[in-house]
Amino acid sequence: VLGGLLSGLLTQLVYACEDAFLKLPIHWMWWPALGAFVVGLGGLIAPDALGVGYDNIAQMLQGHMLMTAAVLLLVVKCVIWAVALGSGTSGGILAPLLIIGGAMGTLLAGYMPWGSAGFWALLAMAATMGGTMRSPLTATFFAAELTGNTHVLLPLIAACGTAHLVTVLLMRRSILTEKVAR
Repeated sequence: VLGGLLSGLLTQLVYACEDAFLKLPIHWMWWPALGAFVVGLGGLIAPDALGVGYDNIAQMLQGHMLMTAAVLLLVVKCVIWAVALGSGTSGGILAPLLIIGGAMGTLLAGYMPWGSAGFWALLAMAATMGGTMRSPLTATFFAAELTGNTHVLLPLIAACGTAHLVTVLLMRRSILTEKVAR
């Protein structure tokens, strides 16, 4: 459920940033420069939020990320990703969703009665990806392929299916189809 709520929030944040850039009294060619400035500021606050982030994903899946690092990564990555996409530059979709979802899962792991931090990070990564992109089966099998662990298929299907259901109830379109509709 939290993966679906995060998915809805991320989609709304990206398009709120895009709408904010549309209202700026400057020519659109300057939007990517302004977006890059915000991304750079985010990089000063949390350098781990920059780049592809495979090392962050590995740390989360291994359960080695500290809670303070996960909070900082979650907040800063959400902001810089939304601003980058909203400004018209490329910010990717897949790796940022995995990082943001994994950071949420890392934070939730301390409150779960069983399972490792890596398990909850994996579930949250897949649920956030499946909910945001509205592709729960793709997210399920991507996560299983990413880890090589087929023992988590049932929890992954449950998490991704639930996140998908939440986003379908919250929003009319996914992050991928909203741009086409606009």
